Amino acid sequence: MNLADTLRGLWRRWYIVVPGLILTIAVAIAAWQYIEPDYEREGTQLLLPGLASIPESGNPYLYLGGLSQAADVVVTAMSSERELDALVRDYPGAEIVITRDPLTSGPQILTTVTAKSNAEAGKILVETMVRTTQVLGELQNVNGITARNRIGIESITVDNQSTLVQKTRLLGTGGATLGMLLITLLTAGLVEGLSTRKRRDGKAGGKKTDSLPSSAGTRRDRRAATQSLSRRSRRSRHLRRLR
Repeated sequence: MNLADTLRGLWRRWYIVVPGLILTIAVAIAAWQYIEPDYEREGTQLLLPGLASIPESGNPYLYLGGLSQAADVVVTAMSSERELDALVRDYPGAEIVITRDPLTSGPQILTTVTAKSNAEAGKILVETMVRTTQVLGELQNVNGITARNRIGIESITVDNQSTLVQKTRLLGTGGATLGMLLITLLTAGLVEGLSTRKRRDGKAGGKKTDSLPSSAGTRRDRRAATQSLSRRSRRSRHLRRLR
């Protein structure tokens, strides 16, 4: 079956296709309204060297080269399940991703928060960045680092407004729409296929019925030919006797 035949079949089943398309549109609208968008915020923090590593009246931003490994340690500690679960426990559906900032080679920590509302995203971001500062302090306390040698941390950027992320919404709506459309087309195709099969069976049955009289006529012809041959045979035998 080519495309033209398929389209003609769908056109014949318009009473299935049209309501199905209307239902598909309704499902798409409902899914779009039901699935809420995500809200995303980002914040970056910079590690700073201890006072003992900086000359008197020196600029701390000129001595960041040795802090990349320390930033990796903090990221690893903050990315543990224990830390992340504690931060999102009161915010169902929220997600936190903590990495080294890929846009810079310095010891910057990037925190990305995704939540179900703008307010939740803001709260989680602030709490996460505060917790990062605490984790850095705890790590240094464990190793007994003196005050002048302690690595500091400060916030560089903190988003004040969330960015809408429609990915989940689009995927959900698209999946629901595609599912309903496939159901509609498959239903119409199934009905058209059954109807076509019935028509073919009807034509085949008609041909068999029409062939019966022909067969009956053939049998009659055979009987007549047999009777004629029998009469000729009897006549021939009678003539031979007379001779």
